[in-house]
Amino acid sequence: MPARRLIPPRALLAALVLACPPAAAQAPPALTNPNYGFPVPGDHPAAANAASAGVALADRWLGTTGFENPATALPQGLEISPVFQRVSRQDLSSQNRDFDQVVGYPDLAGARFSLPFGAWGLTLYAWQPALRLEELSFSAGPLVSPAFVRLLTSQREIRAGGAVSRAVGAGRLGVSGEWVHREDFYETHEQSGSPLAGDRRIDLQGDGFGVSAGVAWEKDADRPWGSWFGAALRYGSELSATGTYSGVNDFPSGVAPDTTYGFDARRASGWSGGASGRVTIAPSTRFLLGVSFRSAADWPGLGLTTGTGLAWSAGFDWKDPELPWGARFGVGQESLPDAVESRAGLLAVGFTWVSGDLVIDAGILHRNLARGDLARSADDRGVLSVRVAF
Repeated sequence: MPARRLIPPRALLAALVLACPPAAAQAPPALTNPNYGFPVPGDHPAAANAASAGVALADRWLGTTGFENPATALPQGLEISPVFQRVSRQDLSSQNRDFDQVVGYPDLAGARFSLPFGAWGLTLYAWQPALRLEELSFSAGPLVSPAFVRLLTSQREIRAGGAVSRAVGAGRLGVSGEWVHREDFYETHEQSGSPLAGDRRIDLQGDGFGVSAGVAWEKDADRPWGSWFGAALRYGSELSATGTYSGVNDFPSGVAPDTTYGFDARRASGWSGGASGRVTIAPSTRFLLGVSFRSAADWPGLGLTTGTGLAWSAGFDWKDPELPWGARFGVGQESLPDAVESRAGLLAVGFTWVSGDLVIDAGILHRNLARGDLARSADDRGVLSVRVAF
């Protein structure tokens, strides 16, 4: 008679727990396992174009792009902004061995088309305020029992809509409406003697809408000590999301069956907004300052939430009208209490080149991410924007 493989009681109990769906208002265990370190809950805003990346998002609410402040008046034209995104997970590499990570991923930061009608302005846009892609592997430890882990993370939120604005004296008012699509997945592949070993994937997907109102005001914006101010407020509806968990366990047949189930993953409604100012301190130099807030990100179906987020950033934009090129620089800080990565520092640099109706911007935004007492990770974005007026 062939020998029977005995399963330790502790491993059997863990296997049975893994095979059962979690209780209501509870995330699948793999999603919040600190050994995997998935960046949920919480995310940090991405730059919609290279100019914003180059000043560390200090211009978010000025009303010069239409992505977040709809009170914008742009010449007729088209802008497309590809991005290269790279995350360096030093919190994991400092705690484990044989660490390896994909260098980065190309994607799209945003795109917009603007069309003015006299005192009115129309901007159609699409961008990704949340975008984070990772693939990494490591040998966990030092541990008594060896374990090899491979993780994949994809966080993506798309906003697409239109902004309408109208000039009112020296100011401008605008409103916008947008469709919001959120699509995340988190994969774990673990090879070890642990009852947690196996392949698992968690998918989150849902749709909602957002509406914004904004105002912009300028006075002698291109003259020394001229100014430009903007502010906006956005309401994001509840995101009616659903989740799916699928797992394949590394256990003998019959001990822990493969598992697939669905769960509620909706995100509660919330508010966000801020204000930005720009002052021309010299004929070719502008100083920018921006402040932002966001209400708590609450996922009732997962039992996850963050506190109210606050951020500030400041930057310089230098462009001599006699020269075809210019430069930008920015710094900032972000706070998102109770998020996995609760604090971040921003450092940015950017360049611009102008030739007639063609403008090419490049921006690099570095964000260091604090995760408790662990080593700080880094999120780097290289954005290239091509804008053509016609």
